Amino acid sequence: MYPMTAAASIRPRRGSGLQALAAALLWAAPLNAQKADTVILRNGDRIVGELKALDRGAVSYSTDDMGTLAIQWDKIDRIISDRYFEVEVGSGERYYGALQRGIQVGQVVVAVASFSDTLDQAAIVRINPIGRSFLARVDGSIALSLSFQRANRLRAFGVEADARHRSTKWLTEVRSSVYFQAQEGAEGTSRNSVSLGESRFLPQRWLLVGTGSAEQNEELALDLRVLVSAGGGRFLRQSNRAYLLVGSGLAYANERYTGSSPTSNLEALVSAAAEYFRLDSPKSNLRGALTVYPSITDFGRVRSDLDVSLTHEVIKDFTIGLTLFDKFDSRPPAAGAAKHDYGVAFTTGWTF
Repeated sequence: MYPMTAAASIRPRRGSGLQALAAALLWAAPLNAQKADTVILRNGDRIVGELKALDRGAVSYSTDDMGTLAIQWDKIDRIISDRYFEVEVGSGERYYGALQRGIQVGQVVVAVASFSDTLDQAAIVRINPIGRSFLARVDGSIALSLSFQRANRLRAFGVEADARHRSTKWLTEVRSSVYFQAQEGAEGTSRNSVSLGESRFLPQRWLLVGTGSAEQNEELALDLRVLVSAGGGRFLRQSNRAYLLVGSGLAYANERYTGSSPTSNLEALVSAAAEYFRLDSPKSNLRGALTVYPSITDFGRVRSDLDVSLTHEVIKDFTIGLTLFDKFDSRPPAAGAAKHDYGVAFTTGWTF
């Protein structure tokens, strides 16, 4: 349920569902031509421009004179627009309509046709214009890591990249990682992966998730693992500063280890992911994800993947960071294969 506040007028009204969305879609096209949105800051400043989105506690706001601004949501006193938006609150409920001034400070009215909903501004976690273009909904990052040691002629190179596209009900995410290490007098080592995930958002912070991935890791003697998984989860917490997500499901893996025949395996999966983001300048982001795969067809075998990353903005959109990974397999199919691989890397990156 939507979190109640002391003001009874903040209770969602009946028009916040499909009826509101249908009306918003009907009127969105002519109203999208009007781009005179107004933001009033807590210090009294008034900025006229175009509201691009609210996500992770920051409003992306386009102006003619100052370009695109990132304005902290808690620095905004009121926001007014005749255009139509999808507004999501921390409970997972969504509302559709124009943004109007609330009766009380800290309220936002989402209005369409003959009905409206009054929301607590602090509870709003995401705003997207209806009819927003495909490219405007894409964001991501690229991070590089380089290492060279003269004493033992060690050279290492790594690239990590991700991109996300979010619509009103779907999130598509692509991730890739490339790592290569070479040392004089020793064989090189590589570790590569790519994944594609699709999430379907449901009411009350629930979601369905499907992923496909391919992975190679010479340290673990893994020539190739192709994995397909499906499951569901729920955001236990969702705010303008952080989220906590837990999930479970099933995974099918086809694996080929060095010196062994390909094997197939059905696994359960249990996962947890959390992220904390500070968008006050300079921006910082801490993210972690853990997935455990207890095998069903090879009972007693357990795999786990842990990824942690910390980034800090040094100049606009350019970051430095630290990444950590840990991969464990209690019983690899290949005799003599390592059970454990882990590493830490310092990175420089760019977000878009």
